[in-house]
Amino acid sequence: MAGIIILCVILLLLGVVLFTPIRVRARRDGEGLRAWLKLGPAEIPLYPGKPEEAGPGKPPKEKKGKKPKPEKPEKKRRKPTLEQILYLLEGAPPILGRALRRAGRRIRIRPLTLHVLVSAEDPADTGLLYGRLQAALAALLPILHRGISIAEQDIRLYPDFEGRGMDFRLDVGAAVRLWDILVIGLCAGASGLKLLVGMKKLAPKDPGGEPGKPEKPNGSKTNGADAA
Repeated sequence: MAGIIILCVILLLLGVVLFTPIRVRARRDGEGLRAWLKLGPAEIPLYPGKPEEAGPGKPPKEKKGKKPKPEKPEKKRRKPTLEQILYLLEGAPPILGRALRRAGRRIRIRPLTLHVLVSAEDPADTGLLYGRLQAALAALLPILHRGISIAEQDIRLYPDFEGRGMDFRLDVGAAVRLWDILVIGLCAGASGLKLLVGMKKLAPKDPGGEPGKPEKPNGSKTNGADAA
């Protein structure tokens, strides 16, 4: 009897965890990026994290001196190319649409504010990227509205032909249950992995080749006359 009661309590707690709404809010403006999570009455800052404060009457802890570690050369992160961005814009909407159709209208977004400054070094690339983004929004937004409840939507694109760089302003809040997250992840995981592999194949190769491996000279084999 006690085992049945314990099992029922565990199932009840599991049900509460899986079906309690998780609310996430993210905002990026002139003050930077901020994000926080709300689970029931608890509100947890996600980015930036909460700074540690010393207690009253307690001096801040001094960090013990550590031996300096040899500095490792930083690896330069390659920025995504225009071809990779266009590939992502074409492949992501169908994947997201299939995942949302399976999840149903259980995700609620409020608000959805996004202002994007579209810019590239070449004005022709700016026009091409602006047109592709508009087409991606035209394909994606109806799918989102069919699968998700969206309120207070404000999405705008601004082309910049002077090449000052991409920029955006964002304010989005979403409410979803853990159960819905698991469903979306299982549905979109395989297709998303295939999309990432395709983007990796489009990455430019290093023209210098792999460092540390000497190139084999042509005609390395010697004949008897050369040896003599």
